Amino acid sequence: MADTTSTAAPVLSVSRLDHRVSPDFALRSLTFSVHAGEGVAIIGTNGAGKTTLIRLVAGLLRPSGGEVRICGTPPRRWGQVGRHIGYVQQAKDLPDGVSVETYVKHQLKLRRADPGRYEELIALAELEQYRHQYVRSLSGGSQRKLHVICAVAHRPDLLILDEPTTGLDPTARETLLELLGSLKKDGVGVLFASHHRDELVALADSVVVLHQGRQIQDASLDAVTRWGERSSLILEAFTDEHLARLHDWAGQEVQAGGLVRSVRAVDQGVRLDLSDGDHQGTLAEVVARAHAAGLALRSASYFQPTLADVVRSIVDQVEPEDIA
Repeated sequence: MADTTSTAAPVLSVSRLDHRVSPDFALRSLTFSVHAGEGVAIIGTNGAGKTTLIRLVAGLLRPSGGEVRICGTPPRRWGQVGRHIGYVQQAKDLPDGVSVETYVKHQLKLRRADPGRYEELIALAELEQYRHQYVRSLSGGSQRKLHVICAVAHRPDLLILDEPTTGLDPTARETLLELLGSLKKDGVGVLFASHHRDELVALADSVVVLHQGRQIQDASLDAVTRWGERSSLILEAFTDEHLARLHDWAGQEVQAGGLVRSVRAVDQGVRLDLSDGDHQGTLAEVVARAHAAGLALRSASYFQPTLADVVRSIVDQVEPEDIA
């Protein structure tokens, strides 16, 4: 694996990459890099081109323009590039009737990796107790970890993942992110497409933001995570009579300062944008305040923006010339 202390060239360099997906959609002029031990997240709204970009970097698609280089070599020269990358696609079936031990050892052989790494790899993924269990019977989280350790069996410089924790429960997601974090510390560059903010917090050092196939220039990881913290409450009035009173009360909450940063009208209610910080329990607190003020609410809900919401907010804030 790559040496994180070196000043070597990036393990991945993408320069003015173009790729036409259909007559109506194309990736255009994408430029970014990944260094050893660095995590770079690709985010965007649905259909922004995240998976297509992942497949281009992995060498599964050929760009129509620009260049992708992995450790200085273009991916189309697969014989030279394959040893530098590991790739985990969004969904991949596992065979029936094959144990963890048999599967991992077979993957080591396929990847021409050191067979002595078997014990190291299953320990890394905490799969020792499942070595004789069929791979198809593992939990979703354990199957995902199995894919990851096989993808890095040959000690690649770059690990490429498409939506790494999709479909996993919170505990499985946490253990998988810990595994990926340990690989980063060992010097592996990680490029991943994501729509989960916790993946960015755990793995990303920088971010590539896509919108309709184009790259938003100078979109920082800090800006993305900061937007993602902007939670809000949506309160719906029980009747039209209470709606007017709800608007008045919400305005007073903003003027009081502190918890509520701003208020916006929504259908049959208001949206209270909250100040930055931890808002665990805030919904119950605000509902209690509204009831104390004599307001009848039909519903109350807590909302935290998804990464797609964050991208839309960033797009609304940037000038057209800032989108490549």
